Amino acid sequence: MFRKIIFFLLIFCLPFQLGYHFWLPQSFVSSFRIDYLSPTIYLVDLLILCYLILNLRRIKLTPLFIILAVINLWVSRGNPVTLFAWLRLLEYYSLFKVLRSETNLISKARKPFLISLCLILTLALFQFVLQSSIGGPFYLLGERPLSISAPNIAKIGNLLRPYSTFSHPNSLAGYLLASLILLPLFTKSKFIKALISIVIILTFSKVAILALVLITFLQLSFLQSLVLGTFLSLTPAITSIVNLPAWLQLSFTSRHYLFHPTFQIIKEHWLTGVGLRQFIPTLTQQLPGNQLSYQSLQPVHNLFLLVIAELGILPIIAICFYFLKFKITLNTKYLPAGRHGHLLAVVILITGSLDHYWWTLPQNQLIIVLALALIINKMSFRPSSRNLSE
Repeated sequence: MFRKIIFFLLIFCLPFQLGYHFWLPQSFVSSFRIDYLSPTIYLVDLLILCYLILNLRRIKLTPLFIILAVINLWVSRGNPVTLFAWLRLLEYYSLFKVLRSETNLISKARKPFLISLCLILTLALFQFVLQSSIGGPFYLLGERPLSISAPNIAKIGNLLRPYSTFSHPNSLAGYLLASLILLPLFTKSKFIKALISIVIILTFSKVAILALVLITFLQLSFLQSLVLGTFLSLTPAITSIVNLPAWLQLSFTSRHYLFHPTFQIIKEHWLTGVGLRQFIPTLTQQLPGNQLSYQSLQPVHNLFLLVIAELGILPIIAICFYFLKFKITLNTKYLPAGRHGHLLAVVILITGSLDHYWWTLPQNQLIIVLALALIINKMSFRPSSRNLSE
């Protein structure tokens, strides 16, 4: 009974960011306090640890993970922020290993997943309609204080973009895209599907809306998605030679700003990277002192460049080789489970070309952990070809 309660709460709390921040000396860069560098213990972390303790026998670490962690920690000179980041990766990797072998995972996760999904959708709609946060009990779920006049709030014109329980509307949109892909595993409700699409549009996350259109109306192959993702990655670089509409210009200009220093970091640390969560401290060595600000000290808005900068080329190759063992391959994309995996890859390639939340924000990382576990679990436990057509 206790195990069932922990599992229910774990899945239910995936989109919530209630947590406690630890502000270490390494969390400050050029006197600026950087949230990205603050080790944080979330409520969901405690639930994950309880769940893993109850399933210790099913956790097996691979030598590859340990080797990558040791090398990366050595490169960062044992930085405690990097150590904490690797401990979190270990936590999520262990969670994936346990979840993917969970019997009846889809049926067990259905209720808590749908309840929390409907909750964040409803909260996002109310925030957009009221143009402010709701407060009250939602604060305990991670809703931040929001108002149209507050500084550093994401807006489109004079409209507040909904955050729900996330740290940014783009992060919310990414989570909802992954949820939209998983939705057919849990329910056939067209209402929830439509509601997800509406909230994604209301976040005004341009790349997320593009990904929504692509997975809804087109069937891109993995190669086509890779080519499109590469093109989108290069799009910010053309803002200096192409006149874009004002509503696009600012977005792409801010992304292009960090491209050159990022390539310099990769050039200097291409083999082993600079260490997990060490991109921003290293960025200060590439930017002039008069350009250091809270706005400029942020991860580059490109998932793939950021991962290479922090891990280096060799670990990336090793990780890709390891994931080839999984059964999410192109030849299974038209099977129900494999199809979900294909769409997930498309979404990550498209959105990751212009944002970094899949690598930096726990809520987005956890929905990927759950998605991969569900897909692998469904493909591993299908008893017959009859179930594939259900």
